[in-house]
Amino acid sequence: MFFCLNQLGLNTKVHSQLIYSLFFKLISMILVFFTTSLTFKYLGKSDYGIWVTIYSIISWVYLLDFGFSNVIKTKLPTLLNDKHKEINVLISTIYLGIGAISVLIFLLFSILNLFISFSDFLNLEADLVNFNAVLFLNLLFSVLILIIGNYKALFAGVVKTHIVEFSLMIIQLLVFLSLFLLHKFDLFQGQSKILTVSCVFGVVNLFIGLVFSIYFFSKHKDIKVSIKYFDLSILKLNAALGLKYFIIQMCMIVIYSTDYVLITKYFGAKDVANYDIVLKLFQVPMLLTVVALSPFWSIFSKTYAEKKYIWIKKTLMIYNLSFLLFIGGIVVLSLIIHEIIYIWMNVRFAISTMLLLTISIYICMRTFTTMYNYFLNGINKINLSLGLTIFGAVINIPVCILLIKSGFGVSGIVIGTCISILPTTIALPIQSFNIINKKIKSKDI
Repeated sequence: MFFCLNQLGLNTKVHSQLIYSLFFKLISMILVFFTTSLTFKYLGKSDYGIWVTIYSIISWVYLLDFGFSNVIKTKLPTLLNDKHKEINVLISTIYLGIGAISVLIFLLFSILNLFISFSDFLNLEADLVNFNAVLFLNLLFSVLILIIGNYKALFAGVVKTHIVEFSLMIIQLLVFLSLFLLHKFDLFQGQSKILTVSCVFGVVNLFIGLVFSIYFFSKHKDIKVSIKYFDLSILKLNAALGLKYFIIQMCMIVIYSTDYVLITKYFGAKDVANYDIVLKLFQVPMLLTVVALSPFWSIFSKTYAEKKYIWIKKTLMIYNLSFLLFIGGIVVLSLIIHEIIYIWMNVRFAISTMLLLTISIYICMRTFTTMYNYFLNGINKINLSLGLTIFGAVINIPVCILLIKSGFGVSGIVIGTCISILPTTIALPIQSFNIINKKIKSKDI
């Protein structure tokens, strides 16, 4: 990948940003390991399972931007050359639009929360804490973070994803230090520990999001968010693209985040803890790869507009070859994961060979399509991805439940997820190379 950037002739700067991004992500991953261990010890296995289930449910809230943050990442790179008024209109409209929609839907969620007992639905024994109260608090934090968190799309749009990774590293550091103090000095005795952990995560994310938002606008004084720039027609104009991203996000959350809910409902919170710990380890190489590739969304948008199709094809081919190293790393990780977990958590978990195998395959499938998603998103060719993702979301839960009832256990849920994303894993690379090859053959370069 670094070789590809150098071939672009202009991106020594982007090259260094990638190195910074990887460094910050690596530190974040180390902090996540320590934070997870602390959270596990602080809450206990059962409450930790409840906590990660809540976190997976809350991920639905991040759909409230209706894909407009992705519109910023896609369109901002093409407007950076002296089109500050258009940028201000776009960003102000999206910021204010997301804010209004988020508040409205949060009120609807809050009303729903009053009448539905989610703990009963999930078969949870939440004697020590009101599950709905915890869910409400996390919903409140998530809506506020959703609005403030648009700074990440802004930095990605100006091809400074390393700053995004730096902010996420700071968040992880502050969360870790807060939980360390809570655990070591047993602070807030008598208070619900799940509520306390929720406040730590929520307050830290809000504070850092606000700091980096201020930093972005102080560095880009020509870019402003103001009610005077709000233009409903811009919201409507970008609604079609935003809606596509929204549907894709919604379907991906159905595919990737309902696992926790299904495990909690059919197997219990303790099995959620086992699954989460294993998945977190396997996600490390995946997240590092995603970070390394994150600038390519905006880079592909720019290079495709500049008709540098041969460079794009070369980049995709090198990525395919490089991915063999990723697969090798996953194989090694699966062989030593029991010892890593023991060193990390100081606990022996019973992990079946089938679960390790299925999670390994799942992580490889999910990671492989990342580059192709970034390419197709960057050039706004997402209809095929949209259709296949909808298909995956529709079949995901029924297939998972069928496999659970067929005796596959927790592994059945992972197999169901793999089946759901298989069409996308096959089709997106084919579509990407078809697009590029047609452009090269037409000599439109």
